[in-house]
Parts: sequence; structure tokens; C-alpha cells
Amino acid sequence: MISTQSIEALQKKFPDVPKTIILKADLLRIGVKFSETALKAIGKEKIQCKGYFIFSQDIGGEEAFVEGKIPHYLYFESDDAAVQVRYNTKSPYLVDLVEGKFILRDGTGEEVEKVYFEKAPKWLFETIGDTPMQAIVQPIGKDKVVCCFDYYCDFWTKGEQCLFCNIVTHLKGKKQQEKGVITRHDPKLVAKCMEKAFLDPPFRHMALSAGTILRPRDGKNELEFLIEYLYAIGEKLGVNKLWSSYFQIVPHSKDEIKKLYDTGVTSLHMNLEVWDERLFNIICPGKARVIGRDEFIRQMIDAVEIFGKGRILSDFVTGVEMAQPFGFKDVKSAVKSTLSGFEFLMSHDVLPRMDVWAVEKGSALEDQSPSPLEYYIEVERGYLELRQKYNFPFPFPGYCHGCTVSSSASDWDYHFWER
Repeated sequence: MISTQSIEALQKKFPDVPKTIILKADLLRIGVKFSETALKAIGKEKIQCKGYFIFSQDIGGEEAFVEGKIPHYLYFESDDAAVQVRYNTKSPYLVDLVEGKFILRDGTGEEVEKVYFEKAPKWLFETIGDTPMQAIVQPIGKDKVVCCFDYYCDFWTKGEQCLFCNIVTHLKGKKQQEKGVITRHDPKLVAKCMEKAFLDPPFRHMALSAGTILRPRDGKNELEFLIEYLYAIGEKLGVNKLWSSYFQIVPHSKDEIKKLYDTGVTSLHMNLEVWDERLFNIICPGKARVIGRDEFIRQMIDAVEIFGKGRILSDFVTGVEMAQPFGFKDVKSAVKSTLSGFEFLMSHDVLPRMDVWAVEKGSALEDQSPSPLEYYIEVERGYLELRQKYNFPFPFPGYCHGCTVSSSASDWDYHFWER
């Protein structure tokens, strides 16, 4: 259910949790809308708006990737927390403009936080040939650049995609509304875009991704196809290591992982998505069939021997384990399951990380209700305690307070980690 409670009421529920952590979790969970006056003011500024991204990340059956309309990220003035904007016209949260300042209102209409928007980097509006740069690379938060080499996931060909994912349906929508949308990018063009992006001083992190590849791409197998991009970027940037970079890929054998390590990429994401074995098989049917949960976990742990502690990460779509009718029915059971998985992986030097589940149009779960706010507060609190126990402080490889936009993990560190 979407909450319409005041932030004051929510703070009474969680008196030891900073307001901005509660707000960020709730905004990611149920989204935010904008007043017309706020949108007009945003339209006058060169702010990075939604468009060209891998997923819509919008909630409530609507997509807002029309260029120049809805900001991609907002920031809290009080602690600079970066929040991915998940547009939802039914959200109780509203960004408004009052006396020239952007404010966030809760479900009662009260102002709960002052917010601001970062101007987009100049390169975002440049073109290379006939291709807009933002069709190839986009900023995440204040200091990270992301590129998805291949916007298609082969699990969709057999209807075995992860149930929360809308990568292919979102791609089709983008092609109808935006110019220059390309399913598969040329390695040299990607490298050239990365070179331009990293001339801009604030950008320090790099995220590299692709949908799962099961069939040959341009006559190459998955590893050959992906390695070509990594070497092209490394050569263009003129560095031996793709510093503070991570690459998302399904697990592979040690020999194959070593080939990826030799490109200079500094960490890998192998995204298990959900811990419970029964739910993994339901929610991630393609990964369950092609790899299998036990093998997935084993190969992640093996990869640590090559990349080192904290350099193999696994993303979890937190909250999706409460999807109905098959998911956990109560918060306590869901939190217990997820944290048990986090602890197992951390005890083997694999670093789990979180993305708050966005109930996106075009996914198999598009009609679901978001998981309760209580779930996110408890799982993020437990996540912090486990990272303290196993010594995994921020920043992570490719993540910091300025670019961790889809969970509150860095914000818990900001407020609670002893310095």
C-alpha cells in the first residue's frame, strides 16, 4: 500500500533513524510527482532529465523518459543524499516550487525537505556524428558514468526474464520517443564517449553493463564481445586500470574471470537479485535454468580469489521477495531471509548491495504493490550492522555518497559509521 502518512508520523515509528533516510527509502519505494510550477522551473535549467536509461525506474504504470521533462535525480539539501527520481503521479510526495526554491511535500501537504537538482554535464547534450552522447553514456548522481553496451537480455527470448525487469519493453518505448536509441553500441564509439565524459572533473566512477548474453553477438561469444569494449575503453582513457569501475555480468569460470581481470576492470557485479532459493527460481527463471543458484553462488565466491575482497559484488532487488502470491507474507521473514544471504556472502568476501525494488511498467510484476517501508528500514539497518561486522565501509568500488541513488546504504554510513 502507498503510504499517505506525514513524515512526522513516520519519524515516530523510527525515532532513531534520520528523517532523510526514511524519506529516501519511501521515495524510492513509492515514487514522487511534480507540480506544474516546479516542472516549468526545471525546464528552464539544463538539468539531467529522464531518458535513454537502461530501465524506466518509474512507478505506477507510467514512463517519463520524454527528454527534458522529469529530472533523473534529486538531492536533499540537508545531507546531499542523492535520490533516483521514480515518477509516479499517484505518489503522496510532491516536488513543488516556493519563492524560487524547490521543496518536497509529504502526503499531508507539509514541507518536509528542501531539495535541489544538479545541472547536467555539458557533454550530455553533445553528439558524436548523428548519435547523441546520452544515447550511449549517462551520468548517475554526481560523479558516475554508466554505459549499457547491449540493451537486450536473451532471457526475454524464451520468456525467462527476471520478473521485476523491463529492459526490453522499456527499450521499445524509448525507440518510439527518442532519437538515436541504439540496441548495441560500437566499442570505439563507447570508448570515445567515455573519454569525453571523464574530461569533466567531477566524474570518478564508471558502471559498465549489458543484458545477459546467451547467443553470439557480431559473431563473438559473450566473453569475446564484452572484452572488446573493456579493452577499447582502457586504451582510450590511457590507464592500466579502469579505475573505480565495475562491470555487470553473470558468473563465469575462473579462467574466464581471469580474462576479465586482465582488461583492467577493477570489480564485477554478479547479480543474484534475491536470496531465498525457492523465490530465486520463481523470480529469476532464466538464471535458475542456465546457471542455477548454487553454481551462481559458488562462482561468485571463486571470483573473489582473482579480484579480491569486496571486488565481487552482487545486487539484490530488495523488496521483491515480498511479491505476491509467492513471496514472503510478513516483513520479519523477508528481512531475515535477505540478511542471512547478505551475511553468508560477506563471510566469503563477496559484497552484496541493494537496489530498492521499483514496480515498473512492462515487467511481469507491474501490478504489484510496493513492499512496506518498515521492510526497507529494517533490512538497511541490518545491512549496515553486517558491513560493520565484516568491514565493508563505503565507498564501494564504483559507489560513493554522491552516486548511490537507488538505496539508502551510503546514507546509513553517512549518519552512523564511526569515523
